[in-house]
Formats: sequence, structure tokens, C-alpha cells
Amino acid sequence: MMTQFLSSVVRKWVSLPIVCFALCGCFNRPEMKTPMKPSPPSIDPAVAELHELIESGSVADLRTARAKSPLIESPGYSGQTALLVAISTKDIEKVKLLVELGADLEATDDFNDTPLRYAVQHDFPTAVELLLSHNVDRGYHPKYPLKKIEAWKFFSDLPLPKEVKGIISEEQWRQQMETMRDLLREHHENPKVQPVITDVNSVEVLKLLLNAGDDLSLAPAEIKRKWIGLPEESEFRSITSDYQRHKNPSYGKFNPELMNFDFWKDMIRMGVNAYAARRHFGDESSFSVPGAVWCFDRLGSALVPLPDGRFVQIGGEHEDYYDPDFFIYNDVVVHDGKGDFQIYGYPKDTFPPTDFHSATLCPDGIYIIGCLGYMDQRQQGFTPVYRLSLDSWKIEKVETSGEMPGWIHKHQASYDADQHKIRTSGGELHVVVGDGTTDLIPNADQFELDLADFRWKKLK
Repeated sequence: MMTQFLSSVVRKWVSLPIVCFALCGCFNRPEMKTPMKPSPPSIDPAVAELHELIESGSVADLRTARAKSPLIESPGYSGQTALLVAISTKDIEKVKLLVELGADLEATDDFNDTPLRYAVQHDFPTAVELLLSHNVDRGYHPKYPLKKIEAWKFFSDLPLPKEVKGIISEEQWRQQMETMRDLLREHHENPKVQPVITDVNSVEVLKLLLNAGDDLSLAPAEIKRKWIGLPEESEFRSITSDYQRHKNPSYGKFNPELMNFDFWKDMIRMGVNAYAARRHFGDESSFSVPGAVWCFDRLGSALVPLPDGRFVQIGGEHEDYYDPDFFIYNDVVVHDGKGDFQIYGYPKDTFPPTDFHSATLCPDGIYIIGCLGYMDQRQQGFTPVYRLSLDSWKIEKVETSGEMPGWIHKHQASYDADQHKIRTSGGELHVVVGDGTTDLIPNADQFELDLADFRWKKLK
């Protein structure tokens, strides 16, 4: 995420030319020197002293400085509070001490990053566990109003660094800076936050967030791959004839149909995108011969862990509608948790293409609720529900009634075992507006589906 990258860079006052090098693809050039850094805003010297003590001093030094506790919430560089600085040091004793002194566990820096997000981004499991024990927000309902981020201003009149002279021209540099300013301005005028699980860097932290109730599907792909045991392979095993035979997505003929094609299995093992497969097999037909290449590099797929150590991955999309390899899938991949898996396909009319749905494990199977889908699938006011059997891997449509959420996607869903109900919240709704055009709007309501009679109810 651009916001995350910029916040981590500017927060530590690493120079913005480095940001620009990264955007230009020049970040790893070995001849780069330490460039100038921008002047930080004016900071209370007492706050700067306290933050320096947190960074460089001992826990005993910090405990002795308890008299400075009124400064705990005072902002330092990039709006960091004392607790944020302590988390950055990855010293759990300093973090615990500041919590004892009453540090605000939800206070944010200038980039709207909370202590929990710092702990997650720094891969600091003990701090994550401590903060979760205090029931802090996990990126769904921020305690404080979001601040506008004006990082784009740093790109004004930034000269072409000597390190990239000869690589790009002055005009190219100017265009890069204008484009980046426009993108950042647009992005930060209406700031949003994502669940902190999107920032995890390890399976250990991922498990802590899952135990707190987060959705596994929101975690970064590379962390999910590690957890489900997929290998880090970089070579195709399949040959050109395998690619040509099964390069395009296809629906199953049965409910289900086992579809363990060699090329598809390669794409799952390697996790590469469709373009990488085209390039490897010398396929230049993406625009002259329309048709997507089957791919497992997807957004909006659901991943459900099972009690026996297996994982079930459902659907998802690759790329956007304008890309030649755009496709929304309706398959199910069952991972054994050790690197092996089975691919199941389904008839399109039995189980339509689905992305950004929820998948909730219940006693009688996995309930797949909502999706974004293709435009011709979307029905205002209707919520699609399907059930996946864990015995046969058969999928059946569930007929529901009552006050449905509508055509919902990107929502959260959880199972209440005591009441045998699924509750949904958040996400977005597909709606038709007054002039007949369509729009996606935030869903502000909570709903529950009673699995005894499959009746929806809107919660007050």
C-alpha cells in the first residue's frame, strides 16, 4: 500500500528522494549516497528528549522519568506518541511501562497508524498480544477521526537527484512528481484505514489476529501461502502442451469435478500472475486472441482453516475488467496444509463466479455469502447464499427469506454457535441510483441469518 510505504518512510525521516527512487524503480541502486532529508516540524524539546530516552535509554531510565508522564501523549516526529516510539524499538518492557503509565492505546500518528498497526507492521508479537488483551480497535472502527495526510506536499519542486541523472530525464522526473502528487492528493483527501491484518508479516502475528476474530482472507497473500504450506517454487513443471490445453479458465461439468491440471497446479504452487505464465510459455496472444489465462494470484478469494489442519480457498478474481486476464473464478481449492491440494470446479449455473464474498465455517459446512461478481450477476436487494459440503465438496444454493443485506461484498461474517446464526457487518452494497446507473455504497447495518429457518433479520 502506498500509504503504508510513505508512512514508514516519512515517519523515520528517511529522505523523500528515496521514495522517489522507489517509485521510479531505482530504489536498489548501489551507488546511492545518503541524501538530504526534509526539515521536521517544530517539536517540543521536552518531547524530543523523552522520545530519545525511549529509543536509547534503558527501562530503568524510563521508569525514573515518570515525572514526564504528562508528555506521553505529546506528538513528536510525524505525530508519534511515546507509545508508538516504544513499539518501534520492539522493547516490550518499555511498552508495558507506558501502558502502566496510562498511554492512550488508540492514539494515532500523522498517518492514522495506531499502536496495534505499529506492532503488526514491526512484526512484534508480544506487543500485538498485549494490545489485543486491551480490546483495541483492529482497523474496523477507529476511535478517533481520521487525519488528512499531506505527504504529497513533499513532492513539490523536488529536484532530480544526481543519483538518477542519466537514467531518467528532467522532464520524466517532473512528470513522475506531478503524477505522484496528484495520486497522493486524491488518495489522502478522503483517508481510509484497513484492518491491521492486511499488514501482517508473519504467521505468528497472523494467528493472534485470527484468534481475535479477524478474517483470514484479508491477510497478505505471501503470509497465507506460508501458513497453508505452499512451497516457494519458481520453476514450471508443466510443459507447453499442458499450458495450451489448460491455459484458459473453465467451469466444471459436475458438482464437483476434480480439475487437477498440471498447469493449474503450477500456478498454485508458484503463486505467479497470468502475465508471468504467458511470458514463460512465449504466449503473446493476450490481445490478438482474447481469453484469460488461468491464475491463482487473486483478490477477493476466501480462505477458511478447518479444525483438522486443512484449508479451503474459494473463488476470487484476477486483475480488473480492462485486463486481458481478468476473470472471476468459482472454483474451490482444498489445501492439506503441507503443500498439496485438490482443485474442484463447478458448473457456472450451480455456483456462479464469486469474489469478495464471506465464507463461514458452520457445523453443516461452509456458508458462502454475498459477492461482487460480474455486472450481469448483481441484483439489488438480493443476497446470494451457498453452502459447501465438507464431505462431498458439493455446493448447493441456499434459499433465504426475510430482510436481506442486499448485494453485499467485502463484508465480515461470523458464526454464533449458541444461536446457530451467521452475523454480517460492514462491506459495500451494489445499488441502482435514481437515474438508473449503479453505484457501490458502504453498508452501515448488521444482519443475521438464522440457520434454523434461513431467514434474514436486520439488527437494530
